[in-house]
Amino acid sequence: MAVIDGFWSYVHADDDAETGRIAQLARDVASQFEMLTGEPVQLFLDRDNLVWGDDWRPRIDESLSSIAFFMPIITPRYFQSAECRRELNFFARNAEKLGIKELVLPILYVDFANLHSEPQTDDLMAMVTRFQWVNWTDLRFADPSSGDYKRAVSGLAERLVAANAMADKAAADGSVLAGIEAAEDLDESGTLDKLGLMEDALPDLSETIIAVGQTIEDIGNAMASATTDIEAQNAAGAAIAARLTVARQLAQKLKAPAEEIRDYGNRFASRLHDVDEGVRVIIQRAPVEVSENPEAREEFVQFFSTVRTMVAQSEIGLGAVKSMVDALSPLEKSSRDLRAPIRTLREGLTLLVEGLSVMKAWIVLIDETGLENIQEAQISS
Repeated sequence: MAVIDGFWSYVHADDDAETGRIAQLARDVASQFEMLTGEPVQLFLDRDNLVWGDDWRPRIDESLSSIAFFMPIITPRYFQSAECRRELNFFARNAEKLGIKELVLPILYVDFANLHSEPQTDDLMAMVTRFQWVNWTDLRFADPSSGDYKRAVSGLAERLVAANAMADKAAADGSVLAGIEAAEDLDESGTLDKLGLMEDALPDLSETIIAVGQTIEDIGNAMASATTDIEAQNAAGAAIAARLTVARQLAQKLKAPAEEIRDYGNRFASRLHDVDEGVRVIIQRAPVEVSENPEAREEFVQFFSTVRTMVAQSEIGLGAVKSMVDALSPLEKSSRDLRAPIRTLREGLTLLVEGLSVMKAWIVLIDETGLENIQEAQISS
């Protein structure tokens, strides 16, 4: 029995804010699909299928070309995520080229004014409005055991059944393969635009990474001080009220830097999208240009070295982020006062972690070109 593939595209910080409801919705839809068709569906839900923090992007690249449907979970942060934007751009443009827009099934999870701006300045927001989305803005508050929720989930599954039938028909007449090949052709003017955006965004990206490191250090100092105070209260046998006072004071100290981290996370994700597209264009074109002009290899290798240095510096600057994300959950549960600033902090940190995975994927793509190895072999000989 064939397994039908689908991809669930969402922002981790949104799922965290919803206490896992977005990921659970994916599982519920998959279960309904299997019940309606009797066929298994494999949803590429990275929290389930791939290790958090690993470089899962190459695996997604390999599977996107054969996925039968794509479901983006639309929120304000979705368009600030470089990963989500790339996924939406790749799959939606292919679906439009094939004339099978039903393959893209957006779920409007949180509505926001910019999505309806006229004129629309964000090309991907303009694109997603051309697809027939499902409005989930009210259902996100529904009890998963309620009839309204279950009927809506079943409706999504029914749309997937219809979308897959259309995809199968397109595959049978060969239009899917032709459309994907055409979509992968680079448009020269679009390429120049991407390179220009990359050059403009790079300085801001570097400044943001530096600022994040400084703010995280401030947060770490505040948390360390609070831990010392709590340990002192425990040693003195202080009442619970005294420890709650320490937690309340920590919440006040965290409020401003947590909001800064969230702002930095949004800014980092937004600027990273521009840099990511430019870097990928250069890496993609490198083997072709070097084959046509071998002297160009040195220039590309120098660029690759710059990228490696930037990624290494980012890993150092954001190195404490992932461990801080892991440490936040117990703190959030320990005090009502701490919940708001820690939730804000976790949202920003999650965006930064996702962004770092985007940058690490550049190294994988650079390694795949093999151009640096060729140069090393020439030098050694």
